[in-house]
Amino acid sequence: MGNRKISSNLKECALKLWNLGWDIEDICDALGVSRASIYCWEAIFAEYGTVERPPSPIRGQQLRILTRALMTACEDLFTEESDLYLDEVVTWLALTHNISISVSTLCRNLKEAGLTRKLLHKIAAERDEQFSKNEKTWARQYGRAMMGQQAPLTDVFVRGDRYSLVAAITTEGYVSAHVVEGSFDGETFLAFVAVKLLPYMNPFPGERSVLVLDNCRIHHNEDLQELVQNAGKLP
Repeated sequence: MGNRKISSNLKECALKLWNLGWDIEDICDALGVSRASIYCWEAIFAEYGTVERPPSPIRGQQLRILTRALMTACEDLFTEESDLYLDEVVTWLALTHNISISVSTLCRNLKEAGLTRKLLHKIAAERDEQFSKNEKTWARQYGRAMMGQQAPLTDVFVRGDRYSLVAAITTEGYVSAHVVEGSFDGETFLAFVAVKLLPYMNPFPGERSVLVLDNCRIHHNEDLQELVQNAGKLP
């Protein structure tokens, strides 16, 4: 069945016959339409109350070249919000300036005007009590700015709570673990070994009698070495 223009009257007739109880195959044979078309018209009628989909408010004759005034408006827009996606700019042009343009055409126009895509340069804004707290990382990594200029993204940097975890593991699994707010230092690590690890170890040369540490600075602790040796384990 070739593509052809189907009038609204024929679409309405197909739906009326279907509502009257006609079999959909009989409707297709009588009117020369497909089942998929009838299902599509029914869905459009259920949503809009008519068999024809209303035109989009942002659809119209598409431009291929933006005027200088519109390009200036886009430059000002990217100056304020450098991380906008092109489809967001297309919608902004349609709603604000009643201009319809494709994403590919907009991309070409911006590139010709010198508004190129680049990594965002994040700038910390001055902290103010009126700013809303936002601890999310940026989902957008790229923005647009004039050639030779950075694409800045200004926002309040909020540092959340930081926690550190240390754990002791054997060939059979974890033996002990401990979490502190902030970072471990020599004193807190020594306390972890003394209180939460050594009680689960045995004198040398028994099982779990050797404590293996990496070269972390807080492990270079004479008190720690003395503690382990006094407990009968090999550090």
